[in-house]
Amino acid sequence: MVCDFRNFVYKSQVFSENSTTQFVTRRRCLLGRWITENFMNNELMNRLGSYSTCQAADAFDKLKIRGHMPDIILLSPDSDYRMVGEAHTVRMVPAGGGPLPKREVHHIDAAPERSIVVISIPPGVTTANWGGMMTTRAKVMNLGGVVLDGRARDIEEHRQMGFPVFARGVSVHGSGGYTVPIAVGEPINCGGVAVRQGDVILGDVNGVVVIPRERLGEVIDKMDELAEIEERITSELEKGASIGDTFAKYRS
Repeated sequence: MVCDFRNFVYKSQVFSENSTTQFVTRRRCLLGRWITENFMNNELMNRLGSYSTCQAADAFDKLKIRGHMPDIILLSPDSDYRMVGEAHTVRMVPAGGGPLPKREVHHIDAAPERSIVVISIPPGVTTANWGGMMTTRAKVMNLGGVVLDGRARDIEEHRQMGFPVFARGVSVHGSGGYTVPIAVGEPINCGGVAVRQGDVILGDVNGVVVIPRERLGEVIDKMDELAEIEERITSELEKGASIGDTFAKYRS
């Protein structure tokens, strides 16, 4: 399917027609990129879906927010994908470390619909904490994607199902017997940054960022401001202006 540069909804489904706040999952084409949006359909999240992680990082620099997860990259589905949603947090620990709280519900089954699963994994773990069966379940649950501070496997299956997977790398080994979940829905550290249940995740081909939920409006306002400046710079460069003069004019 060809994606042009007009913003249009490719697929839309309303899950709560009787509520004043509607939940929407949709794919749309924006600036030539397919975007999957999994979030409460409000003004702020709609605005966020039009920005890249690079633009979010520029806003972070201005606002002194540390939200980029270095080295966590998009493995599935493809380079034109963008993911927006609220975090469902999971913290893994090495197996065999003593008694753990008994959980009657698997940490994936506990994820809210449309959320993005964010998993903290101990350093040095070379096994995968996400595979094809998890993506199969996540698709049925209508989850928005997964972010791993570790490895995934069965990459071709995730791509075939069109499910967004962000991770540090790939492994052929599963997680059974190597790691176990110790906390679900609690604050974690993933990719070197703090993530809380309900914080906002933005991911694309450039990487993944987390936006503290209470600062979402502030971040988006700053991105709006910086986007206007970027448009002016680009316009002048296209007309032949030099980088030095243009940056001095708009970035001083």
